[in-house]
Amino acid sequence: MDPIAPQVLDISMGKRYFLFIMACTHVLLASGEAYGWTALRPVLEKSGLFDAYDVPTRRALMNSVATMGIAGNALCKLPLGMLLDRFGPRVTSLTGSLLLIAGCCTLALCDKNSQYLPVAGYFLLGIAGPFIQMPCFQFSELFGTRKASAMAYLITCFELSTGVFVVFAELNTSYGLDRRELFLGYAFVGVYCLLTGIFFWPDLPYRSTPPPQPPSDHGGNANVRRKAEPQPLRTTPALMDKPLSVQICSVPFLYVVCFLSTHIFRQGFLLGTVGPQVESFFPEAEFPGKAQQLKDSFNIILPLGFIPMMFCTASGFAGYVLNRPRLAFIVVTL
Repeated sequence: MDPIAPQVLDISMGKRYFLFIMACTHVLLASGEAYGWTALRPVLEKSGLFDAYDVPTRRALMNSVATMGIAGNALCKLPLGMLLDRFGPRVTSLTGSLLLIAGCCTLALCDKNSQYLPVAGYFLLGIAGPFIQMPCFQFSELFGTRKASAMAYLITCFELSTGVFVVFAELNTSYGLDRRELFLGYAFVGVYCLLTGIFFWPDLPYRSTPPPQPPSDHGGNANVRRKAEPQPLRTTPALMDKPLSVQICSVPFLYVVCFLSTHIFRQGFLLGTVGPQVESFFPEAEFPGKAQQLKDSFNIILPLGFIPMMFCTASGFAGYVLNRPRLAFIVVTL
């Protein structure tokens, strides 16, 4: 354990819960909103985004916005990990908060027919999510043997964060809030993450304290026992203890990259194209209101994916699976 990292044993249980709840709010409000594109798209269309272009061009520009946001969220993880290792949770979280504020202001104030600013704004929102989310995972270290369960709660909050833009859609429909008002209001979430990160996030990640070693025997039989003990075997260092260049070039790392790339591509393709696909299969002229009904249903179902995760977390099943990597891989694959 890093000798200058925060000592978990020195933190009261009340403060541990306070920090963890605050981390959950960060993840809940500002980590996976880019994946709620299906709910945001009708709001942007209603606000007149790209309305100066013909239908095919407008659709292509909308898809570009979604692609850049979702791809940015997925692909920034490697440089983010390097930044987190080098500068710690506080700086990483502050960077994500500033990116979130910048993305919200860009989407709120940009020209609605600009081909680049909406794309840049949603890209900033996309990459801001992991910068805010990743520093929060260290707070699971505050709970020792319950670390996996704490991690599962954070993952549940991430799943629920995809419903942020569902709230946008409801505010737009019920109260008439436009794109400018919605994103300027959402910028205050970035301000909240910025202030709480400054005052409560540590400069170095928390580390669980290893269990104490049993006291050595200094009695008369110590020499006899020492002679009877077998000599330790010489082992090679674990992959996580090797240099980063070795880890990146290793077979397990490349295997995980292939697995995650396939999953992220499938997820991004679905989220970015489900709206146009529904409109194509159910034209408004032949099926009045059907496409909108299906898109509204999808917008509700997507964030509600947290419900089974919530039950798995509360029952302890999620922690049981996460503590067993091979079982976790099988569950995810199924």
